[in-house]
Amino acid sequence: MNWSFVEPQSHLLLTMAVVLFLGALAFVIPTIVAVRRRTATDALAWADQVRRDPAAPWAVDRVLRSVDASCANAGVVFPGAVRMTVGTTVRLDLASPTIAPPQPWTATPDGRSWTAPMWALQAVPLVAAAPTEFATVVSLGTDGDETVLVDLRRVRGVVALRGERPARAALLQRIVDQVRTDPWATGTAVLSVGGASDAGTAVSVRDAIAAVTADATPGLLVVARVPAGADGRELVRLLERPGGRWACVAAEPHTLARWTLEVRRDGTHVSDVLGTVQWTGLGLSVPLAASVTADTVTERDGAEADA
Repeated sequence: MNWSFVEPQSHLLLTMAVVLFLGALAFVIPTIVAVRRRTATDALAWADQVRRDPAAPWAVDRVLRSVDASCANAGVVFPGAVRMTVGTTVRLDLASPTIAPPQPWTATPDGRSWTAPMWALQAVPLVAAAPTEFATVVSLGTDGDETVLVDLRRVRGVVALRGERPARAALLQRIVDQVRTDPWATGTAVLSVGGASDAGTAVSVRDAIAAVTADATPGLLVVARVPAGADGRELVRLLERPGGRWACVAAEPHTLARWTLEVRRDGTHVSDVLGTVQWTGLGLSVPLAASVTADTVTERDGAEADA
């Protein structure tokens, strides 16, 4: 039968075809979304079971101490680095351009970056433990075969997280975990405002601002959100001071943030300053699965003792 506008049968066939097509879409699209979401959820659960390689922080510690030692040996004042990538080659994106680096570093023509092969840094004689210069350096993930590190205080402003809440919480937990356990961050104070993290000392907004104002020791401030009004503006002003030793990470985006990382459930975070970085490569010093198991065993043993 040929289709025709004037034939009722043709209208019926067209209607049935449209209904079948819409029905197929109604089934296929939710199925695809569910599969992708389930895969992403599984990726988050998997990441929380991964223990951080205990050798990883010590390898980074060796690099940081080499940076300090190479400058000390040559009598060069280290200008600070906002971003560092560690692989077969180490690259430092400097806080202040410097075109006269010590050996074995090579500067880019604009002086904004230094690079050195890893093997050459391994040969630098160390003079001491990593100084408090690196007290707020954390890894934010991997880019190919390289580890991406950021000195949070050198951002000189708030680093805010955007994206789905479970992914943001996972990255935030890894940042705090590193500051608590990495050898070069020993002694770094961690304060939390608004229940943003259970790893730091909970304080009020005013107490947090007072600590950043005093700047007595290096520190990391973790906030659920940037404070509203005058408190938020004051905090940002303090963080922007040259030479300040405090860093701040916010669990939610804000217009006053200097950097914003869009954290995704696929295990990456994306930003204009860092590009696309794989955050699921960051294990935890104590995986969540191990923590849950330990708590369960403790509760069970306690119940048996009571019995």
